[in-house]
Amino acid sequence: MAFRIDKQTLSDLGLFSQNEKTPSLFGFYNRTATIGGQEQLYKIIRSPFSDIGFLENRKAEIRFFHNLNDTLKLNRRQLDYIEYYLKSRRVPLKNNFIDAVRNSLANKLKSDNDYYNIGEGIIHLSSLLKDLKEFLQNIQDNSPPESLLMNFEYALNFINSGAISDFIINIPDNSRKLKPKQINLLDNYYRDKKSIEIRTVLDTVYEIDVLQSLSNLLKEELFCLPEYSKGENLIFEAVDCIHPLLDNPKPNSFRLDKNQSLCFITGPNMSGKSTFLKTIGILTYFAHLGIPIPARRLKITVLNGLFTTINLSDSLSQGFSHFFAEVNRVKDMALQIQDNSRIVVILDELFRGTNVKDAYDGTLMVVDSLSKIRGAFFFISTHILEVAEDLGRSKNIDFKCFESILNLDKPIYDYKLKEGVTTERVGMQIIRNERIEDILSDIIKKQN
Repeated sequence: MAFRIDKQTLSDLGLFSQNEKTPSLFGFYNRTATIGGQEQLYKIIRSPFSDIGFLENRKAEIRFFHNLNDTLKLNRRQLDYIEYYLKSRRVPLKNNFIDAVRNSLANKLKSDNDYYNIGEGIIHLSSLLKDLKEFLQNIQDNSPPESLLMNFEYALNFINSGAISDFIINIPDNSRKLKPKQINLLDNYYRDKKSIEIRTVLDTVYEIDVLQSLSNLLKEELFCLPEYSKGENLIFEAVDCIHPLLDNPKPNSFRLDKNQSLCFITGPNMSGKSTFLKTIGILTYFAHLGIPIPARRLKITVLNGLFTTINLSDSLSQGFSHFFAEVNRVKDMALQIQDNSRIVVILDELFRGTNVKDAYDGTLMVVDSLSKIRGAFFFISTHILEVAEDLGRSKNIDFKCFESILNLDKPIYDYKLKEGVTTERVGMQIIRNERIEDILSDIIKKQN
């Protein structure tokens, strides 16, 4: 079952960058050695699921590679050359003695670049198949998951049969040492007779590339595979979760369940609220990919969707103000819950596009209502402290906060999630530190 997510949420999480200078989660996770592996990883990250069986299976595949003492060594340039060779517009050579001699003589009389590329492609592809065979044979006793075993056996059976089984035992170090008959035989085999099989085997190579690269993330201290709660009771618990794109991230922990399914976060500007909310979104999304997530431990009920409002922009093309865009977004959220309650909702500083009174009333109404809804998780932040005071009697809300310490009139942040509601107001202090009033006073004096 597909996991529901929309464009705004994808943008909020920063899954894919709009340009090369902007870091992205895909860029962080992409440690593949090949372009084919990168393309497979892209498809994985674009496709979250709500099927616990599917997710457990992917976890098993990654854990299998994590536990291996062997790796398939992959060379990007080699795979690039193989792909270039297989996609050549040159008609595959004919597998017979006369054509083999004719092609060879023609190349000797006048150097043929296509003929050279075919020979080099044969060497590179055959070398890869030899390495793949050795790797798969070495890991047979490690009991691969069934989903991998079928592909592994297919690749081994293909390599051990037909024209390549004997050839890969003693592959020449360059194409000039290939015999004309070998060139025509293997080119016809690779690009014509067994082209579909070769593509299937290459897909297995790229799959190995992806799983090897993802398994390497588990060697980092704050990455783990998610645990999925199989009971009926909802749970979302993380220990030492971080935002993976930060240079020196501060780990935080939290737990929500059926009794407290709404986390309400207060804190001054720049204290870490938005980054923490993005981290929650990342945990949710990547848990539904079944791949390593940035936390020491994560246990979560398999959910059906993720809905965020963190970096909402004006809809100028539709004539919407920022406030109206916020209102529409909250309405969309309510409809999503009405349609399917088992989702995670993340709202960062509701109704910042309107006056303080309406923002207060609107935030209080929305949060109070959401705290009474069962079957979903909510993470909501605000800098309007009075809302938290009015919600204080609700047992369904888990109150968290970020705080700062003033040092020589400058706020110092530790970015640690704490219990309760903050009472800090540092906005005016930040304004004073920037000497805005002094600058404006100087302008007034000069004009008078």
